[in-house]
Parts: sequence; C-alpha cells; structure tokens
Amino acid sequence: MENREKLEKSIKIRLVVMSLATILPIILLILFELPFFRNQFVVYNDLVVLRYAIFVLLEGYIGFKIYRYVRFLCDSEYSDLFYLRKTDERLNFIKLKTNAMVIKIFIYLCGIALITAGFFNSIVFYTLLSIIAAVLVIFVSVLIYYSHKY
Repeated sequence: MENREKLEKSIKIRLVVMSLATILPIILLILFELPFFRNQFVVYNDLVVLRYAIFVLLEGYIGFKIYRYVRFLCDSEYSDLFYLRKTDERLNFIKLKTNAMVIKIFIYLCGIALITAGFFNSIVFYTLLSIIAAVLVIFVSVLIYYSHKY
C-alpha cells in the first residue's frame, strides 16, 4: 500500500507541474503578439498556422495528461487500473528501454522552441520541426520493436 500512496503523491505533484506547464506556451504566444516584439522581429506569415497548430497540439497533450491525473485522483476504478499499469514489469521494462521520459521532455521543450522560433527565423523553425519528426519516428520505432521483442 505504501507504493500506492507514493504514486498518489507523485500524481498530485505531476498535476501541479502540468497545470503550470499549460501556462508557459500561452505566455509565450501572448508575449510574442505584443507590439514590442512584433516591431522587433519579422513575423513570417507561412509559419503562423504551423505555430498555432503546434501550440494546440502541446496544449492538447498537456490537457490530456491533466485529465488522466484528475481521473486517477477522483475515480477509484481507474486508479486501480492505472496502478496496475504502472507496476506492470513488462511495461516498465519497455519504458526503461526506450527512455520515454527523456524523449517526452525533449519533445515538449522542442515544441516550445518551435513556437518561439516561428517568430524569428523560418529556417530554424523547419529545422526544429524536422528534428521533432525524426525523434518521434525513432521513438515509435524503438517502442514497437521492444514491445514485440519482449
């Protein structure tokens, strides 16, 4: 039961962190729309749609995680299933092999960098976009490989 209490405590901490993480992309988006930044930097019209699409994807992912954490805290049946999945040795081994947490953090930070780069330079924006796409392809490939192997 001690592990379950630790999981509940870590879920509460993650919920607070993810709630704060929703604010950062919003602040960046609002900040770069201010007249000071619009006059300072060139705003590329072809990047506006991609910038907002990436913003929506980031906020959607964070919102989904917040939903799962709130559901864990409120629904006991879901929390039992969540706890079972967290303690499953096979799934933990696969996560260990793919270093899922590091890649998720990297993708999130690159997403924020993409939003920021959309205001400065289109070359940097497309470079970061291709890096994220490559990382996602590699992550999914490794995940599929290890889930079939083990």
